[in-house]
Amino acid sequence: MIKTLVDFALNNRFVVLAITLLMVAWGAVSFHNLPVEAYPEISDNYVTVITQWPGRAAEEVEQQVTIPVEVQMNGIPHLSHLRSESIFGLSFVLLIFDDQSDNDWNRQKVLERLSQVTLPDIGFLKRTTGAMPGGGVCPCLRFSGRQRPS
Repeated sequence: MIKTLVDFALNNRFVVLAITLLMVAWGAVSFHNLPVEAYPEISDNYVTVITQWPGRAAEEVEQQVTIPVEVQMNGIPHLSHLRSESIFGLSFVLLIFDDQSDNDWNRQKVLERLSQVTLPDIGFLKRTTGAMPGGGVCPCLRFSGRQRPS
């Protein structure tokens, strides 16, 4: 097998030279089109949902806020991991998406699903979006004990 290949290469030098030049040109074009960034984005595509419910125990926050948010977020396309944590007065849900997904599209889908979450009647609800250090957006739900403004 190898002897045949070597014999072909020695007998057809111009064909081997043409293939070599073609591969070098292809490599040069590919190298030229390669995107170069000073600080490449190496973090995962993620969206964070932070829910504050001051004065509530971690178990109560988990049962009434974290679990309904998790249930609603399951099934979003390109979702690879869903992690959550509930502490005193705070629910933290982290949704990690695969690399083929667009981060803006992920945030839009999370906000759409977040509007469908059924939460207990706990007072005034304020939705905001804040920037996260890794480039993600944090859809925050903030609950206060005050009554809904009229």
